[in-house]
Amino acid sequence: TRDKRSAAGTLLNGLGSRIVNIDQFSIDLNPKGHMLLIQHRDQPGVIGQVGTVLGNHNINIATMQVGRETVGGQAIMMIRIDKSAPKNVLDTLNELNMIEAITDIDL
Repeated sequence: TRDKRSAAGTLLNGLGSRIVNIDQFSIDLNPKGHMLLIQHRDQPGVIGQVGTVLGNHNINIATMQVGRETVGGQAIMMIRIDKSAPKNVLDTLNELNMIEAITDIDL
């Protein structure tokens, strides 16, 4: 995990505020509600496994943005979910071997 993070945002006419960059990763996300920032390795199946864990705990994904450095390199997922993820769900996600860190965000 990192000690410091950087983020950039913008205000878009008609769309309101948007997060457009986290660290070196480009994304486009409306910052509101319950969100998970997941740092992971870019490899096939990561998004599916995260979605399966959330679905198995009746947590619906509202939006998802993925950013990566290079194919197979470091990546992030920024997921907005319909309700807060309890600690046991975050623990289950952290047990996936390709997940490096999860930050639970509630705005």
